[in-house]
Amino acid sequence: MVESIEWLRVFIFHYPYLEYILILLGTAFGGELILLALGFLVAQNIISIYPLVVFGFLGTLFSDTLWFLLGRTSIIKRMVAHRYADTTILAINKAVDRVSGGNHLIAFIIAKFLVGTRILLMMYVGTKTIKFKDFIRNDMVAIFCWLIVVIPIGLLSGFGFTYLAEILENIYAAIGFILLIIFLAIVLEIWLKNRFAHMNNEV
Repeated sequence: MVESIEWLRVFIFHYPYLEYILILLGTAFGGELILLALGFLVAQNIISIYPLVVFGFLGTLFSDTLWFLLGRTSIIKRMVAHRYADTTILAINKAVDRVSGGNHLIAFIIAKFLVGTRILLMMYVGTKTIKFKDFIRNDMVAIFCWLIVVIPIGLLSGFGFTYLAEILENIYAAIGFILLIIFLAIVLEIWLKNRFAHMNNEV
């Protein structure tokens, strides 16, 4: 793995524009795991923090806008309204509505931290009566909140990898630390999703 990291560092050094493309496409279509990986690469001095924040913001805003606009199409509206639509997703959406109290900004922030549902939630929001400019404003704030939480987790895994690799001189222990950080982040997101999915049954 160390050799792969060094190879990637040299490659991006010779082709710096690929750093921006990697961040833009990764955050647009990769979600939380890619953002965690990019935060790890920042800690390894392979990519820079400022391009990650800027292009990560733009990539996420692009994908969210795409799903929002898709949610406005008649096909997606029929899918969401269909009686055979995913009951878990519908339950999560209802729970998010209830927790947010109808506040779109709070709903967007919550949606950012629900693993595996962000795209469907954005498409669902697109079917609601929310103006595009309101969507952009709320989504920009939610993306910023998402970035300042997820990127530091990726940084922590990267710094922890370096520290353990140097102290223990054991690459497997360092890799295990990374996997533990990613596992804990995924478990937290899954717990949040399940909590929202079951919230309707508790009321």
